[in-house]
Amino acid sequence: MVKEYGYEYDAVLDKELWQKYGGTCIDKKMLAAYCLRSGRDALKAIAREYEPCVALLPSLACDSMVMPFEQFGHKIRFYKLDKDYSIDFENLKQCIGKERTLFLYMDYFGKNSISDCKLESLRSLGNIVFIEDRTHNLIWERENTFQPEYVMASLRKWLPIPDGGLLWGQISKPLQNDISFSTTRLRAQNLRHEYLNYGDESIKTEFRKIFSTVSDIMNHDNPSAMSAYAYAIANNTDWDEIRRIRKNNANVLISVLSRSPYIKFIQDRVGFSDLYVAFVVPNRDEVQRRLSAEGIFNTIIWPLSDIQKNVCQVAKSTEENMLAAPCDQRYDTNDMKFIGEEIVRVIADVNK
Repeated sequence: MVKEYGYEYDAVLDKELWQKYGGTCIDKKMLAAYCLRSGRDALKAIAREYEPCVALLPSLACDSMVMPFEQFGHKIRFYKLDKDYSIDFENLKQCIGKERTLFLYMDYFGKNSISDCKLESLRSLGNIVFIEDRTHNLIWERENTFQPEYVMASLRKWLPIPDGGLLWGQISKPLQNDISFSTTRLRAQNLRHEYLNYGDESIKTEFRKIFSTVSDIMNHDNPSAMSAYAYAIANNTDWDEIRRIRKNNANVLISVLSRSPYIKFIQDRVGFSDLYVAFVVPNRDEVQRRLSAEGIFNTIIWPLSDIQKNVCQVAKSTEENMLAAPCDQRYDTNDMKFIGEEIVRVIADVNK
């Protein structure tokens, strides 16, 4: 058996569910949300509802947040974040003109980005479509009273499902039924499970290639519905158990990582996100390299464009210095202690 921490989910094919649902997409909703192939597809579904206008996005945004708006002809404009990952409100207001604006905002790792009263003040301008991305805090009850036109999230980041995104709001155009992304990614998940159990390096090469390229399937087509197979798994998930495990794991990990004088947490409270435990650290690239060699994979912030980094120093600094340690339901308290201790040890060694 191979022991790795982080990286993509592995999965065992549920043969009964596959026999019943495999190869089809779902036309049902989940918790009143449209069920799509991914969070990227949720943004596509929103973007194509509007004639080309301005898409106002956070500077700290990956390609999958930018591309949907570019695909449907919207002009991209980035706004700044403050050091605490809240929105620089004065800069935001300066970015808003008279034209219709699709305004995308999110709470990074559970940190509140903008208050309800500030959102209400923007609504009075009358030309803004509000889009809230809840990918980082999806499993926790939404506390905001402000009601945007759309709320969306990537579901597959929380569960070992091959595909999945959620979208609350109204869309008028039909979703396509493209199963290719789901079946391809499911194959990679099953191959990874086989590798973790048997250690075949040729399998590792194969599934890593699939994971690194599978998202290309979604790059230029229209949004698709979620696979019926992923929907069945998500619909039968015990979310209370997911919350309990992630909250406990994050708490243990934060406790261990707090021993390091080099670590500065982005979010050191549990029960607000628990997607990862995110922190910044000096000499991040070398720390990440050494941990990956040990099979401890920490998520990093996606590559940002020069435009994004020039607009926002916080985005640039986060891209260069952030690691996000896994705390998901694959792992238990002992795993968290081991991961935390290794991270602390490696960071101390790199920075001595």
